[in-house]
Amino acid sequence: MSAPAQASGKQQTTGRDQGRVLLVTDAPAADYQAALEQAGFAVVGVAGGVAAMVRLRNTRPHVVVIDAELAGVSAAEFARLLVQAQEGVPFIFVGAAEGTVARREHALLSGAHDYVQVPQELALLVARTAQLVSLKQEIDRLHAEADRDFLTGLANRRRFRTALGNELERWRRYRVPCALLLVDIDHMKQINDAHGHSAGDVAIRHVAAALVSLSRDNDTAARLGGEEFALLLANANEASALRAAERLRQSVAGVAVEQVGAVTISIGVAVCPAHATAERALYAASDAALYRAKDAGRNCVTAAPPLSAA
Repeated sequence: MSAPAQASGKQQTTGRDQGRVLLVTDAPAADYQAALEQAGFAVVGVAGGVAAMVRLRNTRPHVVVIDAELAGVSAAEFARLLVQAQEGVPFIFVGAAEGTVARREHALLSGAHDYVQVPQELALLVARTAQLVSLKQEIDRLHAEADRDFLTGLANRRRFRTALGNELERWRRYRVPCALLLVDIDHMKQINDAHGHSAGDVAIRHVAAALVSLSRDNDTAARLGGEEFALLLANANEASALRAAERLRQSVAGVAVEQVGAVTISIGVAVCPAHATAERALYAASDAALYRAKDAGRNCVTAAPPLSAA
């Protein structure tokens, strides 16, 4: 029997549900790493000091375990950086020193959830990690539900605004381009009037499915309300954004929708920095392009004019 399977009652899930733990230590072969892995947790990185902050962003752990004897940057200083990062990731201190009341109190005051003496208290470390993983996963689930459209499962307007701000910030800091596609279902009122609102919901979910199928992991597909959608493309220029928009248009129109028949969409495309370099300006440019697509007869893609021609 494998080690994870032997850890009865502990973390045994795999894939997305598996608890992810980041170790911040100067001793990669630490005995507590083996204990956590045998309990079924995925140790997603082992790093020392400030380098661990990069691993934190890349691996998105549920729990961080910090060696109290870190060299270079102290464990207390790393804990301060972790709290300032506002990632909401719980962390535990571990060390060879005895887990006295005073030491545990000091850990709690620094923002940690506990101090655990290793290797003497490995069972406690595993149990505390399991508790915190469950808590973080539940918090993540609630956040996801709060940011999700109930009908389609896409991001809602609030989550979209956050993503748009993040992409524009990436442009300002690193000059990484992005593109915004605003999408509208053509003749939605007629669909509801002719077939009923339940059929209209089917049409909305049909468009949402097409958005999901054409989105990459770092893109954001959102329902902004009613028949209005958005697709935020990370690291995309005008040419690639227009190709993506045309694929989306064809995907929606190419499959008949149950109870409705053919459904088409109009799409407006705007790109940062070609068409705008601020959140509101990019949205306005894409929205204006969408209205031009509707004026052109619908079921088409229209790009915003370049900044110099606007």
